[in-house]
Amino acid sequence: MPMSEQSGTHRTESDLLGTVQLPSDCLYGINTVRGRENFSISGRTMAEEPAFVRALARVKIAAAMANRDLGVLPAEAADAIIAAGNEIIAGRHREYFVVDMLEGSGGTSINMNTNEVIANRALQLLGRSSGDYRHIHPNDHVNLGQSTNDVVPTALKLACYEEAQGLETGLGELAASLAAKSAEWADVLRLGRTCLQAAQPMTLGQAFGGYAAAVARGRDKIAVTAGDLLTVPLGGTAIGTGLGAAEGYRAVVLRHLSALTGRAVTGSGDLFDGMQNADAFARFSGELRVTADIVGKIAADLVILSSGPTGALGEVSLPPVQAGSSIMPGKVNPVMPMMMQQVAFAVSGNDLAVSMAALHGQLEINHFEPVMASRILESLRLLTNGVRLFARRCIDGARANREESLRNLMESSALATAFVPKLGYEMTSRLVKQSLAEKRSFIELAIDQGLLAQSDVMAILHRSAGQAK
Repeated sequence: MPMSEQSGTHRTESDLLGTVQLPSDCLYGINTVRGRENFSISGRTMAEEPAFVRALARVKIAAAMANRDLGVLPAEAADAIIAAGNEIIAGRHREYFVVDMLEGSGGTSINMNTNEVIANRALQLLGRSSGDYRHIHPNDHVNLGQSTNDVVPTALKLACYEEAQGLETGLGELAASLAAKSAEWADVLRLGRTCLQAAQPMTLGQAFGGYAAAVARGRDKIAVTAGDLLTVPLGGTAIGTGLGAAEGYRAVVLRHLSALTGRAVTGSGDLFDGMQNADAFARFSGELRVTADIVGKIAADLVILSSGPTGALGEVSLPPVQAGSSIMPGKVNPVMPMMMQQVAFAVSGNDLAVSMAALHGQLEINHFEPVMASRILESLRLLTNGVRLFARRCIDGARANREESLRNLMESSALATAFVPKLGYEMTSRLVKQSLAEKRSFIELAIDQGLLAQSDVMAILHRSAGQAK
């Protein structure tokens, strides 16, 4: 008797736990039903991670191609599986990927949801009924030569690589925005601060040039670790022995997967290592966290620099994108930098979850890849969206308050060191003490006493900031 039977507009599927009724045209099956019933936990299903679904479909297509080439899968079945997989890559049938991303089966429900959708759609393409698994079976045909243990980490690596491309572009946009401000503000003198105390003269352009360099470095580090994700354990099947795959399968499936992705996808040098260890995910997640830290720190600096607009630094004005208070009229908050700081907090938490999941793999596999998938893909999404908004709705529209910036510098005795070569140590010390006692600026006293001219002051400040005039 077939595994499923049609009855009017419904079909029945059975497993060891009993039977379920499904609409006759439903593309998932009983394994997906069990996964959905057991793991409705996060509210975010596979359907909401389209890059992951696309990557899973590519793995299944590559496997069908390899098995067809090796003569272990009939051409008709392989071609139908490939066609169904291509429809999924194109964005169709997403509503049938209903398993929660935090499913607790080590990825089995994720893999079987994919197998069932592809099998049932392939059956439809052959003019057969969904659930008629005698002709195309989720396990025997779609999953041929594979296991959850090599499919899920391979697909996750490919999905992370794909999503990293968008993040790298977004970080490039942010670095370019910061670099543009660095050039625009190259002559804006300001007081450099350490430990939130006055330090030395510099320019606002120098500060933003440092920000641009840090963001670009983060982008480049992410690109390196993303590239490492193109080494995959596919072909290792359950634990690294390759048991269950046809002879020669690994080389052929990797060749097809490379063609499908347009990237040189290579196999793990040691398949047991590839199955046991998740350090590539931990390392990639770590670079996401470090880059989030970089951008979060820049955001925190902007909160300080834009504080005011009176009664604080007020050296930079940020675009007023929304009202800042429900009770204080006219108040505008630095909401875009604060958003970016919260993104950094969330990415840091996600990275800790990934680190713990990588640590707690057991023996031959890591069965916590679902939480790694959920956390890494969320970090990628948060960072990509965050840095683009931060660049476009904050950095691009920021203004330098030149007069306020120069006034803060000129009123600080911290710049006295810059005038020692001109005035001498003893005279400079006397002026600093007098400045503090009289609550007048060091520069004002020096000019009043005829020790410096205004032209001398500006020339010395520019030289001190590395901006010779």
